[in-house]
Amino acid sequence: MMRFACLTTAAPGSTLAEQCAAIAAAGCRGFETLLFPTTPLADWRRKVEKAAAATNLSPAVVILGGLALHQPGPLGWVEEAAAAVADLGAALLITPEYQPQNPLPLFPPFPAPTAHEIALVAAATLTIGQACARHRVPLYLEPITQFEGRFWQRLEQVTPLCQTLALATGAQTGAVADLHNMNITEAAPLTALQQASPWLRHVHLADNNRRLPGQGHLDFTAALHTLHTARYDGWYSFECAVEGDFVAALGSCIEQLAHSAALVQAA
Repeated sequence: MMRFACLTTAAPGSTLAEQCAAIAAAGCRGFETLLFPTTPLADWRRKVEKAAAATNLSPAVVILGGLALHQPGPLGWVEEAAAAVADLGAALLITPEYQPQNPLPLFPPFPAPTAHEIALVAAATLTIGQACARHRVPLYLEPITQFEGRFWQRLEQVTPLCQTLALATGAQTGAVADLHNMNITEAAPLTALQQASPWLRHVHLADNNRRLPGQGHLDFTAALHTLHTARYDGWYSFECAVEGDFVAALGSCIEQLAHSAALVQAA
C-alpha cells in the first residue's frame, strides 16, 4: 500500500498545524517539513509534535534548508537537529547547495564546483552523517537540477555517496528520487530509478511542470511500475503546487495514483 506525504509549505495555512490539517484531510499519512539553521529548535519541535498528534500524521522527512556545504561554516547545530529529528521518528534530507544559479546554466557543460568546494561538501556531509549515526536518524541525499545547485544532479552521483557514508559512519543512508527533477537531469529516468533502487528511500512526486501528477506529461504509471519491480516501500511525498481546492485536488490525485499502483501490482 502506498504511503503518501506532502511538504507542509505546499499546503494552505499560516501555521504548521493548519497545513498538516489540510494534508491529513486530503488523505496523506505523513508530512515533510523544513528546518533551517536559524530556526528556534525547541519551538519548532513543539509545533511539529503538536501538529502530528492533532492530525495523526507521521513526520516522514525533515529537510535541512538553507545549506551551503561548499562554504566554510559551523555545523554544531546539526547535532541538536539530528537529536530532535530522532525524537520525531523522521529522516533528515540534505542537498549541499540550494539556490538559483547565476548566470542561469542554459547549455551543457554546466558550471562545476571547484575541487576545494567538493572537499568542503564531502567533509560537511561526513559530519552530518556522523551526527545522524549517533542519533540513529536516517540520512537521505537528494539530487537537484543544475538550475538550483552544482553538486548532486543525478541519482548515480548520490548512490555511491550513500554507500561511502554508511561504511564511514554507520548511518542509515539513502537516495531521494524527485520525479520532476529527474525529468530534467536524467537521460533515462526509469533506468536511473532501477539502478538506484538498492539505495532508494524516498520519492518526491511532482509532474514536469511542478504541479500535481497527472497535470503534466510525465508517465507516472511507468514510474510506479519501475518502483514496484524494485520493491520500493518508502514514502511518496508531494512536493509540488496544488491549485484550486487543496484537499479535493490532492485527494483526487492520491486516489488516481493508488488506482494506478493497484493495477501495476495486479499485472
